[in-house]
Amino acid sequence: MSSSRVGLRLAACLLNVSEAGRKYIVENIAKAALLDKNGKKHPQVSVLNIFSDQDYKRSVITIATSVDKLENTVHQSLKSTSVYPSLPV
Repeated sequence: MSSSRVGLRLAACLLNVSEAGRKYIVENIAKAALLDKNGKKHPQVSVLNIFSDQDYKRSVITIATSVDKLENTVHQSLKSTSVYPSLPV
């Protein structure tokens, strides 16, 4: 398999969220990670997995993207929810 993007460095973030009971919050965070500020899909961002543990009331969202986009992607996904509106980006 060949790629036209030589040297693309990927990173993953296992985003832990203290929420498992309200599935829509976890899904909204994951969906927001895939979108830019204008609501368009980031072509280089993927949500690889969402795991929710009801016993511990925690969810883990695995987000993968290029190293240079990871921080903004994670911040934007959290900031877009009403749960964490005051996060600086």
